[in-house]
Amino acid sequence: MNESEKHQEPISLVYIINALDTGGAEVGMCRLLDGLDAEKYNVTVVSLNGSNGAFVKRIPDDVTVIDIKDESTRDIVTAISKTRAADVIVGSLFHAVVLSRLAGIVNRDAVVATWQHNEIFKTKRRKQVIGITNRLSDVVLADSEPVAEMYRSEFDVDENFVQTVPIAGVDLENYNSRSHRDRDTVVVGSVGRLVPQKNYRTLIEVADELSDESILFRVAGDGPLRTELEDLIRAEGLDNIELVGEVENVPSFLDTLDIYIQPSRREGLCMTVIEAMAADLPIIGSAVGGIEYNITDGEHGYLHETNDVEGYSRSIRILADDSTRRTDFGRASRDLVEEYYTQNVLTSEFERAVLSNLQ
Repeated sequence: MNESEKHQEPISLVYIINALDTGGAEVGMCRLLDGLDAEKYNVTVVSLNGSNGAFVKRIPDDVTVIDIKDESTRDIVTAISKTRAADVIVGSLFHAVVLSRLAGIVNRDAVVATWQHNEIFKTKRRKQVIGITNRLSDVVLADSEPVAEMYRSEFDVDENFVQTVPIAGVDLENYNSRSHRDRDTVVVGSVGRLVPQKNYRTLIEVADELSDESILFRVAGDGPLRTELEDLIRAEGLDNIELVGEVENVPSFLDTLDIYIQPSRREGLCMTVIEAMAADLPIIGSAVGGIEYNITDGEHGYLHETNDVEGYSRSIRILADDSTRRTDFGRASRDLVEEYYTQNVLTSEFERAVLSNLQ
């Protein structure tokens, strides 16, 4: 009998997150909640700073969603009040992590589980706050093994305090399996928010380097850098790269690509790379975080230093000219996802890490 079966009543789980909008942590949350048994869990999601209506539709219908921003008293007390009767409090992303730890002081019977999604902290102050409040969590959920290793090293915590829970939660049925073929024009694509972390300025430089070849670039996603990146594309006179904005169906977008590229400056698991691997795509990525951990150079694709325009361009040329290699890399990538990054893996690892702390 597992821990959840010992409870006569459903386990009350409150999941606090910064906001409900497109991002790896948010998508992973939806896939986790969708995989949990609705008869065993009574789930409430608390968003601290707004909700995207289209994104909220991804959350299972049996989950209660509360947006603190819409409450008449938008403050810490309001948010914490939602956790008073919780058996499990989960915090995802910095502000929600801190708040969930404070909520655990009020509700001492609850298990407090907090996510860590990146190898690098955004600021030194944030790292200090996380270190100081570590004792208020029962378990830290690292979304990839590199993140788990970083956390244990930086904070000198017990190995069991940090549990690796791969947040991808991919349903392979949503991603077409395929063999690549020779094409007159090869399409290289990426999915991500248009923010500095994703390093799309370097991708524009790669497009410039390959502007005389039959290679097109498509980037799906939106964000604060969109205008700046569009201005750069126009200034360089490039007609081989397109920022397509948000896409409603990521698997369908990936199905239009021949090669996936992710030149990020930093990453945790990197959900979009995992999804591209599920779509049978060869990966060209920066040697950081979860990208480097999951991509074996020469087996799933190629790895380069973050700003290595020449290296990215060289690897794209190799794969553009060799459909057999694209097929082999794509199949190896999908096999890895099937073994380590499905929804079943996510839910089982989450329950293993969290419910062992439940009294």
